[in-house]
Amino acid sequence: MTRRARIFISVAEDSADVHAASLIRTAKELLPACRFYGLTGPRMRAAGAETLADLTSHAAMLTGVFSVIGRAWRAARLVESSWREQPPDLVILLDSPELHLRLARKAKQLGLPVLYYIAPQTWASRAGRNRQIAGNVDRLACILPFEERYFRRFGINATYVGHPLFEALRRQVSQPAVVERLRSPGKPVVALLPGSRRHVIDAILPRQLDVVRRLRAAGTALHAVVSCMSAERRGQIQDHLDSAEIEADLVVGDNASLLTAADLVLAASGTATLEVAHYRKPMVVMYDAGRLLALIHRLLGRFILKTPHLSLVNILAGRRVVPEFMPFVPDTGAVARVAADLLTDEAWRRVMVRQVEETVAALEDSQASVTVCRMIGEMLA
Repeated sequence: MTRRARIFISVAEDSADVHAASLIRTAKELLPACRFYGLTGPRMRAAGAETLADLTSHAAMLTGVFSVIGRAWRAARLVESSWREQPPDLVILLDSPELHLRLARKAKQLGLPVLYYIAPQTWASRAGRNRQIAGNVDRLACILPFEERYFRRFGINATYVGHPLFEALRRQVSQPAVVERLRSPGKPVVALLPGSRRHVIDAILPRQLDVVRRLRAAGTALHAVVSCMSAERRGQIQDHLDSAEIEADLVVGDNASLLTAADLVLAASGTATLEVAHYRKPMVVMYDAGRLLALIHRLLGRFILKTPHLSLVNILAGRRVVPEFMPFVPDTGAVARVAADLLTDEAWRRVMVRQVEETVAALEDSQASVTVCRMIGEMLA
């Protein structure tokens, strides 16, 4: 490259901001002539990207950017205007298909090459989007091993690059003093991972706390510890603890120590389940999408969902390795009964840990950022 390549990069969720920041840091070493700008989150800006707008603090699970559709569409128009004024050399879009498939279409109309990183999960639902991807995306970087073959069936230039989560997990180090503090003699540590998004915490944490209440009511002595992914969520989580009147500790930004200490994890569905799997811990996966979607699911679920499993660990394993209560949790009593069995049934715990290890071991050496940088270099060349 004879000049610095201008690369537009876009995220709309906090998790994508983490992975994009890792990509930008890696690109500084492997592609030093590239300059990144776009729809960024705070981590991307810290890594050196310039920003047009930030959507990460307003992201929403399942409905994507629908909850902030006005902001997202205004940002999309801003992006389109900037592309016309000064076209980038490459467009990189991470996850969030509700926004990014629209941007991919616009980029295609303007003749801009598109690399889509973290493929839309059309293998689970909305397979009709594959036509859009094939028509508007030049290269698709997949983070799950089976996705490359799946997308290539639709004429999509897909490449499995590895899962970027494990790059971050390799950098995590537990704090022995914190681990020791969390462990209580005679009391198993039950870790609650309610997610990082505000609305997911509001939906899942009360149910996780009710499971803890039911376990204690049934005579199970345990030490409950809630994971708080960032300081800005601490007040929200503390409000739930106060409202539920549940005795529990709170660990902020240190899942490495919490999961090292944990004997059982109640995890919100998402990539957090892979983090739990990385620490080889038994888990129960929960997610509740609300009453409206519950009605839609009862009426149309069998036509919309194309996978028999919904949690990532079970999807990757192709079988029910960990208990999952999703997309709804109508009865926390059932969750509590399963959790009680996992705390006492050592044989089941050993089998689950072995199967979890078999499922994720191949992903743990992932070098996703390096592989995507190679793809960027090829596309720029």
